[in-house]
Amino acid sequence: MAKPNPAIYRLALECLGLPGSAWVFVDDHPVNLPPAEALGITTVLARREEDTVAELQAILGVRADLAA
Repeated sequence: MAKPNPAIYRLALECLGLPGSAWVFVDDHPVNLPPAEALGITTVLARREEDTVAELQAILGVRADLAA
């Protein structure tokens, strides 16, 4: 079982016992995002590090120092 098979996302949700709404999934391949989104998982397409970090900061309400 591997991405983008929806079963891999369902298995991950089951194993951790959390709803999709409690997850953020980051991947650099756009094809892997829609199956996660269909389960209510927030997704982020990783392109440039700065953009990905900014999007995660906005979603999670946290700040990250990229210089560290």
